[in-house]
Amino acid sequence: MRNAIQGYAFDLSPQELAGLACEEQVESRMVLQHDENSWELRHGPFDEAAFSRLPETNWTLLVQDVDKYIPHIAALMQLFHFIPSWRFDDIMISYAVTGGSVGPHTDTYDVFLIQAQGKRRWQVGNKAPSDTLLPDLPVRILAEYEPEEEWVLEPGDVLYLPPGMAHWGVAEDDACMTWSVGLRAPSVPEMLGSFTQYLLDHVPEQQHFHDPALTPQDSPAEIRLSAFAQVEKQLGAWLHDADMQQRWFGCFSTEIKEHLFIDLPEQQLSPEQLLHKLQHARLQHHPFSRYAWAARSSGDLYLFVCGEVFELPAECRTAVMHLCDDASCRSGLLSACKNNKQFLHTITELLNQNWLEFHHD
Repeated sequence: MRNAIQGYAFDLSPQELAGLACEEQVESRMVLQHDENSWELRHGPFDEAAFSRLPETNWTLLVQDVDKYIPHIAALMQLFHFIPSWRFDDIMISYAVTGGSVGPHTDTYDVFLIQAQGKRRWQVGNKAPSDTLLPDLPVRILAEYEPEEEWVLEPGDVLYLPPGMAHWGVAEDDACMTWSVGLRAPSVPEMLGSFTQYLLDHVPEQQHFHDPALTPQDSPAEIRLSAFAQVEKQLGAWLHDADMQQRWFGCFSTEIKEHLFIDLPEQQLSPEQLLHKLQHARLQHHPFSRYAWAARSSGDLYLFVCGEVFELPAECRTAVMHLCDDASCRSGLLSACKNNKQFLHTITELLNQNWLEFHHD
């Protein structure tokens, strides 16, 4: 998509990106190519000396979750509001010198690749099986790669890649910066593991197997079909509980990454104190936090924040929408808190967890 992003200042410098990569809590890595089949992977945090020792060509620095640390980069996400916000993961930013790349590879998630500075040549091929990789490398490089299309992206251009599409991007100059807007795509085993743990945490321990109607049997070791049917019935009551699945998936979709730890605020507020403060200040999402909501079959609402669920009445729908959709929380929080005690207590809890914080200009 040529010139897809206009009027946005891609003003993050390579030096600022390198500074982020030196921070302990920031996830970063470097990929260096030594020859066609020789690649090196280095993990951050880095120190300044690490950058001075790099070769002149064929290396890339990648920094995850830059949107969590720099507000004006997070604001870029507003251009993608046509996609559900809970699907997004982060904005990863890469800086590469001439020849720098991470090799031909595939991803398991959707990604929008935005060229911010310099030029990058992208080659795109057919979908490739994930097991056709060069062996014994620290990075996932396709052993066989046949490009079908090729573009050189310049600032403002965007390349969208669906999951499984083989691609290879190579920096054309020493000022190449690409911003990657990645979507979350958990694997089915990951979801099964999470849902299973959720069930274990929420199914009452008092629930036990109940025998079906028993009659004498010739072989006491036989497990009859009626027993299997009883197991399916008892487990299915939980596995197919729509409300249980809704609560789990909302919590699962808003969990934050482990390394993005949110500290508790120094002071805990009461609902009354919060109401007073809201007369003169407004709230905003903590940059690490994740918000979503869902309508329940009863008509009431679930609010999901950072892996937790809150129940709210249907009358809070507009306020919940504004709370989740507007990271700066500019609309209707004070009036909603005044009109509904349940909403007020929920907002107080979010603030006391530091998932919401007071806005600082």
